[in-house]
Amino acid sequence: MTAIPYMTPQLPLILTVSSFLYLTNAAEAFFARFINAGLIGSLSMGILFGPEVANILPEAIQSTFITLGYIGLLLIVFEAGLSTNISLFFDNILLSCAIAISGMILPVAFSMSLLCFGFGYPPLQAFAAGAALSSTSLGTTLTVLKPEYRRTRTGTVLMAAALLDDIGGLVIAGILAQLASYGTSSSSIPWYIIARPLLVSVGFAFGVPFFAFISRYILGHAKCLQKWGLLASNFQLFILVATLSGFVAGARYAGTSELFGAYLAGAYLAYTFHYPEAMVAPPALAFHAHIMPMLQVFLSPLFFASIGSALPIRSMGSVDGSSRVVWRGIVYSLLMGLAKVLVGVWMLIWPDRASGHGWFGRPHVRVVASTERTNVEIETSAPRIPELDFSFTLTRTRSAALVGLAMIARGEIALIVAEIARPLLVVRASSEPFAIVIWATLLNTAAGAIFVGLLLKQHKTAEEAN
Repeated sequence: MTAIPYMTPQLPLILTVSSFLYLTNAAEAFFARFINAGLIGSLSMGILFGPEVANILPEAIQSTFITLGYIGLLLIVFEAGLSTNISLFFDNILLSCAIAISGMILPVAFSMSLLCFGFGYPPLQAFAAGAALSSTSLGTTLTVLKPEYRRTRTGTVLMAAALLDDIGGLVIAGILAQLASYGTSSSSIPWYIIARPLLVSVGFAFGVPFFAFISRYILGHAKCLQKWGLLASNFQLFILVATLSGFVAGARYAGTSELFGAYLAGAYLAYTFHYPEAMVAPPALAFHAHIMPMLQVFLSPLFFASIGSALPIRSMGSVDGSSRVVWRGIVYSLLMGLAKVLVGVWMLIWPDRASGHGWFGRPHVRVVASTERTNVEIETSAPRIPELDFSFTLTRTRSAALVGLAMIARGEIALIVAEIARPLLVVRASSEPFAIVIWATLLNTAAGAIFVGLLLKQHKTAEEAN
């Protein structure tokens, strides 16, 4: 392969790309200002410039932006790992699992009910559609959830549940790929297609904490870190880039999600380099100093714009000369949104020892022993869920609403699974089921970001008023 000679890009290409980058940031700032959901602006610009609408960007440029955007997604997830409250994560892991499992089962169950009995689609197509919508857009969830919320109990539970949904989406994608390639018989699916992602994910989940404990023990206290120069910003940047690259590559080639690897890389560094004297771990400081500016104004907007450009908008208006796909897509979108909103109920009924509430939000009864007598106290003075490290708090109802609404967004994972399952979503040579899935993906991603943005904006206003 010979080297490509350097040539000055043509002026129309320069103006096209530069206008796309500028307008994407301008649209994101506009939507962030009014509805606290800037990603809607990036998504809209991606749709507008993409091949399904104006088709302004050349195919090679779109492919490049998709790659850069996915790097942005990995960095978003990595930063979430850096800001995770480890103690809250492990204290609420069972709650996160309950939310994640419910968030995968309900969309499939609702999809089977509507598409089979309501629209008359075969069960396999109904399952494939529900499987695509069983995921949660981790990138969207983390983008609308600002760092100050991520370290709260609600934010920690939400991030873990969305991450588990992503792993579940990977397993489902493997099953659907086998169904599409080898037929519909379950006997044609090798057992390792299902077992490998699960086993590898469990191995990473247990292995990384042990590795982090050993690493922290070896590095020792803060004085040793300073002596070796490991706390310097430039060296911390090298460490986090090397760690992120290693974890992402290891997770991908081992058979689990690279997003899971990115999250674990951030959590690993946050724990390994955290010491009591510091409010924030040095890797987090290096990330915010060197990478965050580029992520906020370039890579993150490109990620959501690339999602918009990948949406097959034209098929959403008419399929085989019929426009019924529009109302069917809207109805299906509402049902898929409801399937995720319902998982927020777990925040209402799950016990929370920190606030003194048991199952279904009932106050705990505590026996207080003294030298004179034994009293029975009913703790009713904690109606709000305490959110650590920050002054604001969230009520149980608002926490449930935040979790349910944030889980609505499907985004990148749903698109990947839908594309893999596309051969299964064509019923009798009609692509209507696929178009309905795209409707649900687009509307749920937009609605999730908008509703969460408005909820957090309202909460912030109420806190400032108090």
